[in-house]
Amino acid sequence: MNIVEQVKNRSIATVDDLKGKKVIVRIDVNTSLGENGTVDPGEDWRILKSYRTIEYLLEREACVILISHIGRDPEESLKPVYEYMKEHFTLGFIPHWDAQVLEHTIENMQHGSVVMLENVRQFDEEKNNNLDYLNNVIAMADYYVNDAFSVSHRNHASVSAITEMLPSYFGLQFADEVTHVAKALDPSKKSVLLLGGAKFGTKIDLLEKLLPQIEYALVGGALANVFLDARGIDVGASFKDDVDISHMVENPKIVLPIDAVDQHGDIISVDEVRKEDMILDIGHATEKVFEKIIDQAEIVVWNGPMGKYEDGYVSGSVAMADALSKSKAFSVTGGGDTATVILEEDLVDDFDFISTGGGAMLDFMVDGTLPAIDALLKNNS
Repeated sequence: MNIVEQVKNRSIATVDDLKGKKVIVRIDVNTSLGENGTVDPGEDWRILKSYRTIEYLLEREACVILISHIGRDPEESLKPVYEYMKEHFTLGFIPHWDAQVLEHTIENMQHGSVVMLENVRQFDEEKNNNLDYLNNVIAMADYYVNDAFSVSHRNHASVSAITEMLPSYFGLQFADEVTHVAKALDPSKKSVLLLGGAKFGTKIDLLEKLLPQIEYALVGGALANVFLDARGIDVGASFKDDVDISHMVENPKIVLPIDAVDQHGDIISVDEVRKEDMILDIGHATEKVFEKIIDQAEIVVWNGPMGKYEDGYVSGSVAMADALSKSKAFSVTGGGDTATVILEEDLVDDFDFISTGGGAMLDFMVDGTLPAIDALLKNNS
């Protein structure tokens, strides 16, 4: 049985009677907040992806206990997310992990109700895969559901250790993620990888694994600087990492930028980069080369922006989003910046699947599974 079948067979949709059952659901609603500390409607896509499983459970009159995280600071609160979500659900919020408050609230939940707990990453135990902070909630629950694909590449307590303590299942969004990302690995199709951004490790691993079966890997972003440098092309003061790519640098399937946008906003050939120059986006000639290859593909997987997106160098990424929206290829994208481009350009409906996971999507493509998937299947076989 392949991993897609295993996940579907362990979906919460396979449980018959959920009425009155207390179900802990791990979701990922990690989102950027606006200047006023509220959820920006343009950044709510991860939140919206969590609704399907929640609604499924509420329709079956379960008592839903939501756990999640937000931001990198343990002090950050999920209160703004709660305020946003309560416009859609009748939702309770427990701001403090006080044992008595938790026990009273959860024990007295009505059938078909939902409550959100505060940021799980306020506890060191979460990242250490230690359930001490969560045990009192687990003791009151009947089931656990993991609907947070995007954090399931980590061995954290709320996605891994918890599966040892309760009958555990995958959420509907989680099953969708696995199904679509696995489909993008079909070796019988003409596949293209479109890779950018500045997180090198897993992307190098992905290239190494998939190069034998794909048609091309189109490389932009800071990742391209590593390859240009290894091919003897001076990238000046551009950001790059010290990673060994000697075994693949000359592979003809890897297509690199031929022109770039520099720190002055000028488009220059990659052969004209001076020592003080910084490559901050792909140029128009590169866009045309990439677009032509995308147009002929049957599958395209995109992860990572083509330029320094956070500083406004977006034209290359917008061009790729537009090319993919017009392509007939089965398209899967992942990563926060990549998703933001698609959302801001109002092209969501033109993509087959936008994954909530960046690193998780890449890890799944490299390993064929994730730590949290393995834990759940192992502990609930």
